[in-house]
Amino acid sequence: MVSGNFRSYKHALGINAFHLEWCTKYRYTLLSGNWARKILQESILHTAKRYGMQVIALEIGAEHVHLFVHLPANMSVSEAVQLLKGRSAKEIFAACPSFRGLLHKGHFWSRGKFYRSVSNVSSSTVYNYISGHKQKELQGTICSARQEAEQLSLMSFV
Repeated sequence: MVSGNFRSYKHALGINAFHLEWCTKYRYTLLSGNWARKILQESILHTAKRYGMQVIALEIGAEHVHLFVHLPANMSVSEAVQLLKGRSAKEIFAACPSFRGLLHKGHFWSRGKFYRSVSNVSSSTVYNYISGHKQKELQGTICSARQEAEQLSLMSFV
């Protein structure tokens, strides 16, 4: 179930959305052809569906991919990128075996990746919420200590 931006699971509720980006090896412009983009797009969408990822947006450049995706609660960013890059490279090499000769050691994608968590709140909002929570907790402790002191002073008169 998706409610707003939150996803609900058996014992969890939250947002596990990320902006992912990765590049071709040596930033070669191997994705400029429509057929390569089509194969890559189909591969990414198929892999995402198979592993429970929800693709929000996908953009394929001549040498890189941008993906906005919701990941399952039990899936790490590294695991998701590994699945997406690995399966898409396999399908691209199957469609165009000559790419293997162009790339050192036959790797289609570069080793790196970019990722950023995406939410409906900014980092300053989270920081202020956590900082405010500490202050509320501290104020609650001070109030209970004052009440306890008042009770003790009343007990001495009984």
